[in-house]
Amino acid sequence: MPIDQEKLAKLQKLNSSKVGGVRRKTTKPASKPSADDSKLQATLQKLNGLKTLSDIEEANFFTEGSKVLHFNRVGVQAADQHNVYGFYGIPQEKEITELVPGIIPHLGPENLDALSQIAAQIQQQQAAAKGEAANDDDIPDLVEGENFDADVE
Repeated sequence: MPIDQEKLAKLQKLNSSKVGGVRRKTTKPASKPSADDSKLQATLQKLNGLKTLSDIEEANFFTEGSKVLHFNRVGVQAADQHNVYGFYGIPQEKEITELVPGIIPHLGPENLDALSQIAAQIQQQQAAAKGEAANDDDIPDLVEGENFDADVE
């Protein structure tokens, strides 16, 4: 009985996944942030005088630079006598320019100064980008197949 070498090789490949075969690593799913929120809530429950504030619809935390952590649906718990406030929810990292129209009515005088400084920085960056674009007009674009050195000689 003749043995077909191609079929034999194919069967040997299939057999390699059994004993002595290649080990495959399994990926574990990432832990959900809700587990962290439940730990936070359990810790806050231990404090006396804990109140849940339900009138808050959204919260914004300003970080260094122009980034803002935006909580669209936020849960807030407060223990005033301990000066502890817990914010829980899923934050979204956004640029301050995306949130400016909704933030301005809520800002105090110190935050308005910071906002004006950030706006000035953005304008300076845009002006610098326009200035660089204007300086690039003198430099010719390289085209494939052309040699600019040959024109100079």
